[in-house]
This record gives sequence, structure tokens and C-alpha cells, in this order.
Amino acid sequence: MFFGGPMFLVGMILHLTLILVLSFFVLFAAQKATGLVKLLGNVVGVWLLVLAILIIVAHATAPMFGGRIFGMGPMMDRHVEVRISNESRSETTAPTPAPAAAPANAAHP
Repeated sequence: MFFGGPMFLVGMILHLTLILVLSFFVLFAAQKATGLVKLLGNVVGVWLLVLAILIIVAHATAPMFGGRIFGMGPMMDRHVEVRISNESRSETTAPTPAPAAAPANAAHP
């Protein structure tokens, strides 16, 4: 059975029902339309069907990834650490001197 118990399964079924009903109405409206609207409606309707299939696959494979859908955990558990170092700088190169500053009381044109 799906990982997470019956509430996990109920949540999946509710979301799938919503997406599939929405996809049906989008494809139905696209069938009645003409031109660019028909093309756009077909693309959106097929995309919703693909999304529904991905939801089924994600929930079916969740036990293989430790209960996480496609192995992705919550964003709060992820820590990013960035370290900047100057190890690539060689000892032989000298830093370039800064340009001289203009005097403070110089006349303005």
C-alpha cells in the first residue's frame, strides 16, 4: 500500500480528482474552440493529464525514497553552506595599487 497511511491516499485521490476534472473541462472547451485557443487548450489539458500521471508515480514510488516523494524533503531541512577562499591566488602576483583619490578642495568646472 502507499506510504503514509490512509490519509496520504485520500489526499492523493482528492488532488487527482480535482486535476482530472479540470483537465476534462479544459479539453472539452478546447474541442469547441478554434485557432490558437484550441491549440492552447489542448496543450494545457494534456499538461494537466501529465501532471496527474506524475502525481500517481510520485505517490507510488514514495516508499522507495524513504517516504519522500521523488526523494525530495521539505525545504526547511536543507542547509546551504558557501565558502569563499583565495586558494587559487598565487604568491608571486602582487595586488594592483588603488588609484589616487582626488583632493577634496579641488575646483569644480
